[in-house]
Amino acid sequence: MLVSSATLHKGSTRGPGPPADPEDSVTTLGARAEALALSGSWARRRPRRAVIGLAASLLAPTLIFLLAFTYWPLLVSVIGSFQRWTLTSSAPHWVGLGNYRELWRDALFRQVLGNTGVYVVIEVPLAILLGLAAALAVDGHGRLRLLARALIFHPVLLPTVAIAAIWLFLLNPVSGPVVDVMSRVLGAAPKMLAEPASALVTVALVAVYKNAGLYMLFFLAGLQAISRDLQDAARVEGATEWRVFRYVTWPLLGPVTFYVAITAILDALRNVDHIFVLTRGGPANATNVLLYETYLKAFEFWQTGQASAMTVMIVAALLGLAVLAMPRLERGIHYEA
Repeated sequence: MLVSSATLHKGSTRGPGPPADPEDSVTTLGARAEALALSGSWARRRPRRAVIGLAASLLAPTLIFLLAFTYWPLLVSVIGSFQRWTLTSSAPHWVGLGNYRELWRDALFRQVLGNTGVYVVIEVPLAILLGLAAALAVDGHGRLRLLARALIFHPVLLPTVAIAAIWLFLLNPVSGPVVDVMSRVLGAAPKMLAEPASALVTVALVAVYKNAGLYMLFFLAGLQAISRDLQDAARVEGATEWRVFRYVTWPLLGPVTFYVAITAILDALRNVDHIFVLTRGGPANATNVLLYETYLKAFEFWQTGQASAMTVMIVAALLGLAVLAMPRLERGIHYEA
């Protein structure tokens, strides 16, 4: 006991030298705390930097692709829409809004705009309605319904050029089967692709035949995601099949319908392959739409300035659809939780 007390007393006594300054001790503790805080902050920053580096490396291929094939060509088109350059001129020269003014004064361009509007109004609603009707008809797991799905979806798998070639044969005014049947039923064979009054409608119907199967697939996915209990509950309450569709199925298909409508409008504005095969914009420019006229301006007549201006108009119309129309259309859509 005496030894331990002495040892304790010995350890508690200070050696020779000046007494420690309390301010130095506080400074030392503060420096150590700051060092620990900095090391902890650096340890937290390292994973964050690693995540940012990984994200940048994963996004780099897509960003490079977008810059090379989307944003850079768009920028060149915007600049080119204010310039005039043809095959005979040595270099482009600045004309400001001259290309836009010439387009608005051109009667052919106004006709092309009208054709585009009529084409969209005919093709988009018909393709959506037929896709929805087909989805409702083949919704189920029966063998015949599965076969019907395959038959309706089959045109989607074929290239648009092949679809156009098939319909070009079917609508041939001399040996086409469709024209032959119509001549026997109506007593006269209308030249559906040769008459300006019917050519645009016929081209739009070919596009409907091509796209309706794809929209059917979207609607089928939406129908199969709807709970059958909701529909059965409505039937128990005495609702007819039309009321079940009107007040239960159709509102729940709102997100799918919204997506299909936007997709159909974009398809109508950017798909002109069948026009190349069926009519090449004729007869009398009756089937000449905006994108096809842009192609003619750029690669047939080498009026790159006006072609660039038309490209800017198409992009502006699509952006206007995305910015203005989409929020308004989306207001009445019910998203199921």
